[in-house]
Amino acid sequence: MIATIAFQRQLKRALGWWLVCAAAASITTAANQSDKEQTLTRASQAYYNLKQAGLIEFRANVKPNWQLMGGAQSSPESIKVLEGIRFSMWIDPQSRFWLDHEMDLLPASDKSSEYYDKIFKDMDAAVSRFISTWSVFVLTSPFPRFGSDYQLTQVGEQYQFSNREGASTVLTIADSDFKINEIRVTGEGFKASLKPRLEKTPKGFILSGYAASYQTSSRNYASRGSARISGSKRAATVKQGEHEHRV
Repeated sequence: MIATIAFQRQLKRALGWWLVCAAAASITTAANQSDKEQTLTRASQAYYNLKQAGLIEFRANVKPNWQLMGGAQSSPESIKVLEGIRFSMWIDPQSRFWLDHEMDLLPASDKSSEYYDKIFKDMDAAVSRFISTWSVFVLTSPFPRFGSDYQLTQVGEQYQFSNREGASTVLTIADSDFKINEIRVTGEGFKASLKPRLEKTPKGFILSGYAASYQTSSRNYASRGSARISGSKRAATVKQGEHEHRV
């Protein structure tokens, strides 16, 4: 009987200690989650955001550098025709990108038609790649979405945000001021890297350029590109591989 009472007392003490530990762990987990959300908020607020500043939509004319776009095969006559092409772009209220073009002259032959079609595709690819990168920094956020499942690790003076985007893993590495040093994306058979150049302003960081690389393992394919945004009108120079496009 005495042994039974002693056992029950020990059991109660053990259960009481377990409940205290469980409550402490729950409080710690909630505090850690709160700290993560506060850090994510501070990181996002460190960047100038056009949507938060009131932007509804964005329209612009795109003027290519045809000497670079056309390449060595372009004659003065073809450059003159190319200069008659007018490109315009639009980012709608849902942040979708559109690129349109108009021509003063119609292609004279099927061969020239194919040549201009390639020009249009190259322009669309160059501008859309640039806008997709640019929009991450000024229209949405380069950090994980609020409410999403992500991991936050502090390593020395760096913050590392890790999250999943579909089947890919995204690792965003930033310094103590949340200035991003690199964004790495890893998926099945590929890995990509984006190293932004950021300008610090009173309203937050603004993208002033970037260097990007993309590699696949199946075809041993590697692609590198970069962009520079400068001037009072924020003109952009986009480089992809050996080709350079001014937009």
